[in-house]
Amino acid sequence: MTGATPSRSHLPGLAVIGLGASIVPLDFAVNVAFPAITEAFAIPTHAIRWVAVCYVLTYGALMIGFGALGDRIGYLRVFRAGLALGAVAFAGCALAPTFGWLLAARGLQGVATALTLSCAPALATLLVEASRRTWALSAFAATQAIAGVAAPIVGGATVAVLGWPGVYTFRVPIVLGALACSAVLAPAAARQVVRTDARFDLGGSATLALAFGLVLLVPTLVGTVLLAPGATTRTTAESGASLVPAIVAALAAAGAIAAFVRRQRASATPLLPREVAREARFALVNVGACVVQFACFAVPLTTPYFLMLGGGWPAWDTGLMLSVWAVGMLAGSWLAPRAVAALGTRRAALAGAAVVVLGLAGIASWSAVPHPATMIGWLLLQGAGLGLFQVAYSDLVVAALPVSARGVAGSLTMVTRTVGIVLGATVWMGVLQGFESAALARGTAADAAMVGAYRAVTAAAALATLAFFALSALRRGTWWGAAGSRHDGG
Repeated sequence: MTGATPSRSHLPGLAVIGLGASIVPLDFAVNVAFPAITEAFAIPTHAIRWVAVCYVLTYGALMIGFGALGDRIGYLRVFRAGLALGAVAFAGCALAPTFGWLLAARGLQGVATALTLSCAPALATLLVEASRRTWALSAFAATQAIAGVAAPIVGGATVAVLGWPGVYTFRVPIVLGALACSAVLAPAAARQVVRTDARFDLGGSATLALAFGLVLLVPTLVGTVLLAPGATTRTTAESGASLVPAIVAALAAAGAIAAFVRRQRASATPLLPREVAREARFALVNVGACVVQFACFAVPLTTPYFLMLGGGWPAWDTGLMLSVWAVGMLAGSWLAPRAVAALGTRRAALAGAAVVVLGLAGIASWSAVPHPATMIGWLLLQGAGLGLFQVAYSDLVVAALPVSARGVAGSLTMVTRTVGIVLGATVWMGVLQGFESAALARGTAADAAMVGAYRAVTAAAALATLAFFALSALRRGTWWGAAGSRHDGG
């Protein structure tokens, strides 16, 4: 494998795939509209979280099932269905007359996202020969990073011009444009090795969707209780009663997972080949992806609090500084093919994780008033580590599964990202709030309390990542597999 760039004939197809899949990172624009949505529907501030929850739970739960569907009926058909449904969903969100209508449209948007994103990485790999698969995955990741850079800027502009519906309206022409241009992907789609060994397991996919949905719902319910106003003043009995829904969801999730595992063991054609599903190294690689995403999400989640509440930064400047992190991801994605060629896929993934740890540690060392150049440098480095890791990890998963299961492989890489982000949203906000409250109780000034809490969050994220990769590296071959092996992307 080399880091060489494929011919320009592949670029139109990658552009269409990237444009269609950009609906996911562009959803960060919705965060900018949260205050306006809260005011428009006269809802409590804490209720706005369901705008994100309805969307994330839906697409996270359905992704792997739709990937398996694409393996059987064609990635392009599933991709196009997602784009068409996305146009309807975005229009429904923009025209929502009530908050309940908006939540229903967000759920529909989640279905559209799952359809589109489940098959996008697989389509990207079909554009190039096998030896350039890493390049295709890095180019796909780069398009997502570019959209992530643009999201807060576009979100602010559309809210200013069109109000909160603008964060949904501007994506209607994007998905319709990608749909109209999707014919350019037909030659690549014709090269798909369609899985014909069995009919699509609707029951198994539904069980898996239920299991994932419940798994993602549990931390959301726990966070609702722990981060609610007055949570620290509740009695033990009151806190226990508040956690009942989360406990019920956790038990239901365990039951759904057990049912799915039994069904897969009895199936002649499980979603994951048995030799892969039973391999400890493969499981550790996917857990590692969850850990990296979990740790990295601390940066975009809590940095605005550090800058705005701890440093008094205006919202516009905060958004620009956060975009630096996304630029780092873009750089890491583009550098990934060269890193894989030089180190091998597993070593490149480990190198990405090491850069993530270094970047988080650097961010944790910021002073109360850090120099902008210092912040830019560490944010770029941390984002670059994430970009490198994600491409190398995606290549590992794609290489581990049969060519006919590219849809499941691509979906799995997206699901681990979602799991890490959902867990991070709950844990890091809890850590931030806990350290800030403790500092305030000791009489620390509010801005200093926020600075200290932010340092605690980023330091904890660095330590958690370092601990996992140090322990997982003890298992021979997890991150040091021989270059060129099936599980090393060769």
